[in-house]
Amino acid sequence: MKDKRGFHLGFHPLLFLLGYKRLRVPREELEPFLNLCIREQISYHSVAAEEAEAYLCVPFFGASRLIKKAESAGLSARVERSGGIPALAVKHRGRVGLFIGALLGILLTVLSGTVVWDVRIDGEKRLTEEEVIHTLDQCGLSLGVRKSSLDIDVIENRVLILSDDISWISINMRGTVANVEIRELVPRPEAQEESGTVNLVAERGGVITRLEDIRGNIAVSVGDSVSEGQLLVGGIYGDEETGIKYTAAKGRVYAECEDSFSLEIPRKYEKKVYTGRVKCEKYLIFFKNEIKFFSNCGNLYTSYDKIDTVEYFPSPGGDDLPVGIRTVKYMEYVCEEAERSDSELSALAEYRMSLTLAKELSDADLLRKYSQFTLGDEGYTLLCRVVCVKDIAKSKIVEVLP
Repeated sequence: MKDKRGFHLGFHPLLFLLGYKRLRVPREELEPFLNLCIREQISYHSVAAEEAEAYLCVPFFGASRLIKKAESAGLSARVERSGGIPALAVKHRGRVGLFIGALLGILLTVLSGTVVWDVRIDGEKRLTEEEVIHTLDQCGLSLGVRKSSLDIDVIENRVLILSDDISWISINMRGTVANVEIRELVPRPEAQEESGTVNLVAERGGVITRLEDIRGNIAVSVGDSVSEGQLLVGGIYGDEETGIKYTAAKGRVYAECEDSFSLEIPRKYEKKVYTGRVKCEKYLIFFKNEIKFFSNCGNLYTSYDKIDTVEYFPSPGGDDLPVGIRTVKYMEYVCEEAERSDSELSALAEYRMSLTLAKELSDADLLRKYSQFTLGDEGYTLLCRVVCVKDIAKSKIVEVLP
């Protein structure tokens, strides 16, 4: 909340309930005036100073006594403006119902900060949000429950015992909002009777480094070089004397492999430049409802970035109330042609290459990396050769003639 001069007062329900007066004093008298406030045990806040004058807020019902004390001490102070319910009551003496409603609204808002007004779920995939909320309700966390009565550790343990679908849960209170993060239990696949004959063949070439959990007829050894499509583990083994056996070969066969990646970063590119023009929408948040009370948008810009922020009002205890302001800004920008410097080209290429390697080699162990770059007028080319160890085995069904 700001006054007409733009000084930030900081919205607080208790401040609005008790009221305040904003005083103006000469700049050179600010320090003795603050000392007077301390001696008279009158609180002050939102102190701001200009070249010749200073401003501060004091409680509505203590301002008159403070001004008289200041005059006795040879200090001058004037009321610049008044705010809060007492100031409104003085201005609109005949409208009693208005102030009773406002008072009840403020009291409701203040008291609402002591209970849970929203439960937000994150991490559900197979389960629905309604199912998770029902489980939480059975374990003691629901809308309207007093925060002081919650034992988060106990509730988390109850959920894990009660639910067969949740393997991990974390509950964090942020003001009046309970943020619940869960991990679902991954069901074990039902055992299926294996049928058919399956070989494991090389998905790509490489040098075998190790074999793990193998079932079937092993056709390669550690240190062997294999090519794409070569048999690694067979699903047929035995001979005419011992008998031919058929099975579905399984296991992991790791090999040292080489991969190459390249990317190009152009020197010229289109850069966002903000024009400084901004359109805005403001919403009043009351629990889960939103009411738009300000907008200057009309037709939006051709190109813009959308910035969406939410700020909840604090309660006297410091917690967030379920009442706040949501601000949506649309910031216009234009695209202009720009050029990257040599250092910018190099840094961007290295960054993008690191993202590529992290994605492409997510299931591999990187052993060595060799990089080579070319820098020219048109841009930057980066070549990267990597040596890694990965599982190269893939299943191939074998048709067996009767």
